[in-house]
Amino acid sequence: MTGMERVPMGPPWSVDLIADLHAGVLPPEVAAQLRPRVEADPEAREILQALDATLEDLHALPPIPMPDHVAARIDAALAAEARPAAPVVSLDEARKRRNRRLGLGGGVLVAAAAAFGIVLAVSPGTQQPSNDAKPAPTTSSANAAPPLALKRDELGSAVGDVLKAQNFGPLETPDRLAGCLRGGGITSSGNPLGISPITLDGKDAVMAILPAGLGQYRLVVLDPETCGPDKPEGVLADTTIKPR
Repeated sequence: MTGMERVPMGPPWSVDLIADLHAGVLPPEVAAQLRPRVEADPEAREILQALDATLEDLHALPPIPMPDHVAARIDAALAAEARPAAPVVSLDEARKRRNRRLGLGGGVLVAAAAAFGIVLAVSPGTQQPSNDAKPAPTTSSANAAPPLALKRDELGSAVGDVLKAQNFGPLETPDRLAGCLRGGGITSSGNPLGISPITLDGKDAVMAILPAGLGQYRLVVLDPETCGPDKPEGVLADTTIKPR
């Protein structure tokens, strides 16, 4: 086999075949044998020249910027990927761990439940607990992590930590955040990529990370006591960075 059997016969040749030859996607041995034949044919040569002209026109076009809303969606997706995913634990495994912490085995739990049922049966006026009852939430702040303490030139170092959070802190709601941003002349659509209480130069504040184009973040620090729709003084810091 010399490879000649694989070379399409012609002329004429199809435009698709000439385009493949022009693009360099044909096998090298086929292209080497086909190109001199195509270039020797006037009609095929005109198609090659038209393809060359098309490439030159495309190369001469100015760069097309990515739309801001597309860049914002990409930034949001990247930020979501950066947040650590919560581990998935089976219900059975969670129950076993709880029982081990309580020092109870399966048989002890059954016996305790049975004894508890007897006590309920003989104690008038006692309401039997429902299986659907949920424990009351705890609001102890003893285990809450202290806010990040930052200086004005250290805001960029906190991006990784703030991106993991959606804690509005003293601002409490997205509407309050939107009002504070509007007061500072800052427009943003939807929730921030990340938000967390911090202290800036010793002052209680809230830091929000907003999309600012492809690969860039806008860091806004607000004073929760003074910020509002008509209070630009509530913006303590506003800077745009491009993380490495």
